[in-house]
Amino acid sequence: MKLDEFEIRFDNPRGVFSAGENVSGNVIIKLTKPMKMRCLQLYFEGRAKSHWEVKQGRSKTDYRAGENYINHTVVLFGTGQNSIEHPSGLHAYPFVLHLSPTLPSSYEGRRGYVRYFCKATINRPWKFDEHTKRAFTVIHHLDLNAEPTASMPVWGEQEEVIEGCCCSSGNIQAQMTLNKTGFVPGEPLNYTVDIINNTDNDVTGLEVDLKQVVKYTGYSDSIFSSGHPKFHVKIDNYPLFSGPYHIKKHSEGHISRSVCIPALPPSRLDGCGIIEISYSVHMQPLVRWSSLQIEKDIVIGTIPLQSPLAPPPSFNEVFPVSPSAPPMDLAPPPYQEPPPTYEESVFGRVEIRDENDDAHTEGNMSWAPSYPYYHWDPSTRHFQMIASVTGPAGDIPSYNPEGQPASQLTPCPSYNQL
Repeated sequence: MKLDEFEIRFDNPRGVFSAGENVSGNVIIKLTKPMKMRCLQLYFEGRAKSHWEVKQGRSKTDYRAGENYINHTVVLFGTGQNSIEHPSGLHAYPFVLHLSPTLPSSYEGRRGYVRYFCKATINRPWKFDEHTKRAFTVIHHLDLNAEPTASMPVWGEQEEVIEGCCCSSGNIQAQMTLNKTGFVPGEPLNYTVDIINNTDNDVTGLEVDLKQVVKYTGYSDSIFSSGHPKFHVKIDNYPLFSGPYHIKKHSEGHISRSVCIPALPPSRLDGCGIIEISYSVHMQPLVRWSSLQIEKDIVIGTIPLQSPLAPPPSFNEVFPVSPSAPPMDLAPPPYQEPPPTYEESVFGRVEIRDENDDAHTEGNMSWAPSYPYYHWDPSTRHFQMIASVTGPAGDIPSYNPEGQPASQLTPCPSYNQL
């Protein structure tokens, strides 16, 4: 075969780009012999889709919606009209595409997605066209420093009177606190739970979950549809603590833990009009006859809260006699967090081959978006600089759901590390 190599390479090898930046790279083509073609072109697409179905007896109603963000084609070689002979050998065709700053972050879910990809095509006369496809991640940053409540601690309390079979069985009280409201992936979420069990039953277990709620918007394809949007909610729980936890009747219990936020898309999914994402922490003690539970909202962003700086020494301490104006070179530099690494979504990979991809379409069709991931240093209580994060793309470390106590916190585990 004449075509020995045909692929898309991004200048950023991870294929992660921020909204408002440029996607750049090269289309690589290697031919063992000259090849006739009309053109070599590169097509960019960005879109959001939602879809689900509702069954009622033998009938079925589909709900779907879509948004288009990018639809752009650039010709890299030829004209697309007349056949021209492409020389043999190894060739690289550079490309650049500017991304709108309003694009939503990439997301892959069970009822929809926000997906970006590019597809290179060799348009051949009288023969099948050759294609290669590659997806890339777009990050629409959510800066926690712009969220008014991100640094505020979270507190919740509930009390329930337990009714037994014949008479009252006492009451149970629970409190849950979180160290703050806003987090980034890789950052420890510190939580405490206090339970006062004044019932005649033992508490046998405790569940603390990070809950992701995704709200999809769709429209019916039925001829009887009113044209109004319908909504479909999917919930995924990530255990922060789950298992036996024993509190005897008429006694108290306390638990304090710390667990890292996994690689997840940012809250809200700004820029997308048909998919909305929110997060909360849910706690429920397991005790007979009780339905007590506490749920509090949190925000997951992509840019962490800046750590407060220690106040600089007064100039009276530095100079015996205060000068009229302090030297400019004594001003502390502005604090900057170390840059993040990028790790694949905790959801795992999905198949991105669609109805437009035929047997002559190559490329990695198993793909997952990657999100900013910060590595916490417990000794300094700041994010630490990571020189590089490498490893096979398919090497997926296991997830420890329980975390570590704050006093024993170790660097957070990787989730689906690139």
